[in-house]
This record gives sequence, C-alpha cells and structure tokens, in this order.
Amino acid sequence: MNHLIHHLAAAALLAIMPVLATAQTGYASLDGNAGQKPASQKSTPADAILVSSDYDYGIYLGAGGVFPTSRTADYFKGCAVFQIGLTGSYDNFRLKTDVHFGQPSFKQSNMWDVKDAQGHDLLHNSNADASYLGWSAQVGYTVWQGNRVAVTPNVGCYYSKYSWDVDSLKWGVDEQGKEFYQKGKTWKENKHSWGFIASVDIDIQLSSTVTATPFLGNGDKRFTSSLRISPFITYANYSKHTPVMKGCTVGFTVSYLGLLRSLSM
Repeated sequence: MNHLIHHLAAAALLAIMPVLATAQTGYASLDGNAGQKPASQKSTPADAILVSSDYDYGIYLGAGGVFPTSRTADYFKGCAVFQIGLTGSYDNFRLKTDVHFGQPSFKQSNMWDVKDAQGHDLLHNSNADASYLGWSAQVGYTVWQGNRVAVTPNVGCYYSKYSWDVDSLKWGVDEQGKEFYQKGKTWKENKHSWGFIASVDIDIQLSSTVTATPFLGNGDKRFTSSLRISPFITYANYSKHTPVMKGCTVGFTVSYLGLLRSLSM
C-alpha cells in the first residue's frame, strides 16, 4: 500500500509541474513548451550589457544667420537662414550634408550701374529681397568628446546661389514736363559659385534613451537628442558674372540634432 501511495503522489506531482511553471511565467505554448515567451514577445534582460555600434545616423533642423563680406557685401545684406541636414559617423569620423535658405536684402537697386544720358537707372531689382540658397557636403573628426559635449571641426565644398527678378526701365516726360518710367522686360537673374566651407559643430546632449525601432531594422537603438551650435565660414567667387562679387561669408546655425545608434548584447 505504501508503495502505491508513493507512486500516485509522484504521478500527481509530474502532472501539475507544467501548471506551476505556467503560473510563474504567465505564458504557455500549445506544443507543450510551457513557460517560454513567444519569440515576438522576448525582451532584453534587465541585467544585460548593451554595446553601442561604431555607426550612428540622424537629422538636424535649425536656423541661424549668414553675413557676406568683401565685394559681396557691397550688394547684399546679411539675412536669417533656415537649415536642414543629414549626418552619419563611424567612430570619430563624421560626414554631413545640409541646405541653407534665406532672403537677403539688396544694398543697391541697380548693381550693374546701367544709366541713360540723364543719369536715370535703366535696370532695377523687381523683388524687395533676393533668394539665397547654400548647400554643403562636409567631413569632420571629433576632437573632444565629454559626457555631454562634443566638438567636431569640419571642412568641405559649398555651393551658393543668389537669385532675383530684374526689370528694365524706360524713361519719358509727360505733358506737364514730369519725368516718368515704364517697366519693360523682366528676367530672372542669378549668381552662383562653387567654393569651400569650414565649420565647427558643438553638440550639447539633451537626452539619451534606448528604444525599439522595428521600422529602422532589428534590435534596440539608442536615440540621442542634442543642441548643435555651428559657426562657419564660406568662400565664393562670382567673377564670371557682372558685377564681380567674391569674398567670404560668415555665419552660424543653432539646430536640434537627433541621432540613432544600434545596440547589441
């Protein structure tokens, strides 16, 4: 009898073990593998050590100002600019490309100085402001990386373009002897140049979080947001156009930067 009781107790214990395992984990599978989470519900263990990859990538948006110097400053004023850019890095090496656009005011309404015998302007800027477009592609190297601040000098190529509408003018005298003018032909004028740019990115980290981003590939990612302050200087030579415009432009931008970096255990 005692042997029978022992056999029955052992059988009962084997029968309820899967139930106890399911109660502890909250999961049960139909194939008898109780206590295992489905693959889609597995998460990184809390005590796991995550290692960052050497690559990151992101986008930055911001605004700032550009201020021409030398001969370019004889014709255009400085202006506010908006900026959008993409960036990526491997270790301390960085690559970025961005676009600036703004609307600088004119310093001269007839920069060609075309006049008739009486000294009247025969050409006149049709717009109140010009359109300014700048595009850069730069490479850089992070020379200082602190807990929350990084400093990266960059150099690269820079394309810039001023564009606006110009009116031709015709002058005459009415019956009362007063001078008047009429607008003639209107055309699009632009000045563009390839040059170089040098800048320094000062990134001040605002936050850093680990997030799962299935739409950006498998695995966890570290998302870092930063404030980026970037003073820069560019050089352009518009000597192929009349009037001759060339010289440096100095500027700065303040941007919000978002970066993603892959993580692995």
